Amino acid sequence: MDPLVKLKVSIERFTFEDDEFSLRDIHFEVRKGEGIAVLGASGAGKTTLLKLLDGLYKNYVGEILLEGQEIRTLKPREIYSKMGFLFQNPEEQLFAEIVFDDIAFGPKNMGWAKEKIEEAVKKALNMVELEGFELKGIQNLSFGQKKRVALAGLLAMGQEILLLDEPTLGLDPVLEKNFIELFLKLKRKGTTLIIATHNVDLVPYFADKVIVLSKGKMVKEGFLRPILLQAEELRQFSLRPPLIALPFMSFGKSFQEIPLTVEEAEVLLKQRILS
Repeated sequence: MDPLVKLKVSIERFTFEDDEFSLRDIHFEVRKGEGIAVLGASGAGKTTLLKLLDGLYKNYVGEILLEGQEIRTLKPREIYSKMGFLFQNPEEQLFAEIVFDDIAFGPKNMGWAKEKIEEAVKKALNMVELEGFELKGIQNLSFGQKKRVALAGLLAMGQEILLLDEPTLGLDPVLEKNFIELFLKLKRKGTTLIIATHNVDLVPYFADKVIVLSKGKMVKEGFLRPILLQAEELRQFSLRPPLIALPFMSFGKSFQEIPLTVEEAEVLLKQRILS
C-alpha cells in the first residue's frame, strides 16, 4: 500500500440496529496532508461516516484501512495515537471539571511525562486562542469556548489525522475565520483533515477534494472546482455552489475561471478593472 495513503475506505454497507438508515457504496482514499470536505444535507450520513472512520462503529461490510491496517483490528489507543475526532456538539466530548484536565486526558493516557503534558496543553490552548484558561471550569465556558477546548484536546495529542464534524457550527464570524486559518496551518504542517460540513462557502478554504453524500450514498467524489460549480447537480442533493461564485456563473463564459472564495473574486475583479 502507498505509504502516503493514510486512509483507504471501501464501505459496501452499514446499518444501525433496528434502523432503516444506512451508508452504502462509499469508496475513497485520503492521502497525507490532504483536506477532504464531506458535504451533504442534514441526515445525509456525514457524522455516521466520520464515526466509522474513527472506529466507533465496527459492524460494517467492507474495509477501512488506517495506514494499511483494518481499523477493526486496532485497539482504541492505536487509533487515537494517530487520529482524533471532534464532535459536532462539544458537550458530548468534554467531561472534566476544568479545562486543563480535559485537554490533558489524552496525553496522560498515552503515558506522557508531566512536563510534556503541561507543554502540550499550553501550546494547544495558544493555538485555539484560549491562553490562560487552564483552570477555568468547563461549565462556565460559552459554546464557542467549549468547542475550542474540545479541539485543543485533539491538538495536544498531535494526531496526524483530524476528523472534524461541523467544526465551525455555532461560532461567530471572527472565530470561524480563526478556525479556518488554524486548519490551514495544520494542513501546511502535514496534518490530514477530513471535515464534515454543510457550509459550502467554507470548503474552498481548506479542501483539496470533496465527497458528496446523499441519503447515505456517496454520489460525488473528486476535486473542488468540477464539483462545486455544478449548480444543477448540487441542487439535487440540497446543496449549492459557494455564494461568491453565483453572480460570476450568471455571466456565462465572460470569466475564464469562476472564483470560489471572496479573495479569489477580489483578485479577479481587480484584474478586470485594471485591464
